[in-house]
Amino acid sequence: MSRRILYIGGDAPTRDRVRQLLEASGFAVEDGAGALLDAARGRAEPPALVLVDRLPTDAEGTALLKRLKGDQALARVPLVALGMLGAEAAVQAGYDGFIALPLDGATFAEEVNAQIARRSGPTDEVATLARESLVERDRRGAAFIHDLAHQLSTPLTPLAGYVKILQSERLGPLSPQQRKVVEGMAASVARLTRVLDNLSDFASLQAGPGAISPAPVEPDALADEVVNELRGAVRDARLHVVVRPSSGGTVLADRKKLRQALANVIQNAVKFSPHGGEVLVEVTRDERTLRFAVFDQGPGVAAADLQRIFEPFGRPDRPGEARAPGSGLGLPVARRIAEAHGGRALVESPPSPSRASEATSTTGRSSSSRSR
Repeated sequence: MSRRILYIGGDAPTRDRVRQLLEASGFAVEDGAGALLDAARGRAEPPALVLVDRLPTDAEGTALLKRLKGDQALARVPLVALGMLGAEAAVQAGYDGFIALPLDGATFAEEVNAQIARRSGPTDEVATLARESLVERDRRGAAFIHDLAHQLSTPLTPLAGYVKILQSERLGPLSPQQRKVVEGMAASVARLTRVLDNLSDFASLQAGPGAISPAPVEPDALADEVVNELRGAVRDARLHVVVRPSSGGTVLADRKKLRQALANVIQNAVKFSPHGGEVLVEVTRDERTLRFAVFDQGPGVAAADLQRIFEPFGRPDRPGEARAPGSGLGLPVARRIAEAHGGRALVESPPSPSRASEATSTTGRSSSSRSR
């Protein structure tokens, strides 16, 4: 195995110290970027390790790191940072490992050998730190999204209340034109509320099933309520929406979240249905399972996108699509809510023949969620 170390950067005292310690342990040390980047040298036998003093903090350093990482001859050679910024900063910058300054003469050669022994990737310590860093970043991101949704919903709550007061005409009768304006305001407030609920649910459901609060829910009434809430969008799209109830009793579920999931799926069906089309919302249940199925006559979903549409911010590619894109969270949140209830969410495009016949004339695609 090669005992050659390529060393880049560093001040003169550090270079001398590195060379002294490594040569005392049997390594051959070549310093300077020229030794590394010269195609005529060392390509028959790659170096054992590339040691870079200091992390890149400018365009030149970043360009050098990119060039090193892209060199096929160094694909299995550990690229190790030598500095004072820490292992987490090193792995985030793109290094495979890290050795701290100032050098410990008693352990430096052992640290270099340990880095070489793990040629296939980062050291255990660096990999662990990288995983922990990603987990912490996800946690902070989820907390930020949740706080943002809360801050935006705080002024929205009284706005929604004021709109309801206007609709009730407790402050005086509305003319037909005024009623139309108020209904438009109510629809916009409801749409913004759903977006914020999706953001909040997306963040809180990262914590798992503990984020739900089960209570008795009547599924048929819930479906009617959601469709009624979306009546403005349904009317604008000139759609015919039918709810087929299950005629059952209550189930234990988180009513707010289940309502949000169903609204997301139905809203998606309404958005992609052609004018004059039909949407069927079917509620079925047995002793253990509750199922909401939504059938529409939209363009369907390509096979390659069937799973992608359930990924956060994942939208199918629709060249020439005239509709404004959504938040990319509606169906992912619906799936997370279903899973938090011990169920699942799936899409069939087109629906299976048996399901299509059950849905009579509604034949575009079906989205469903099941809860146990």
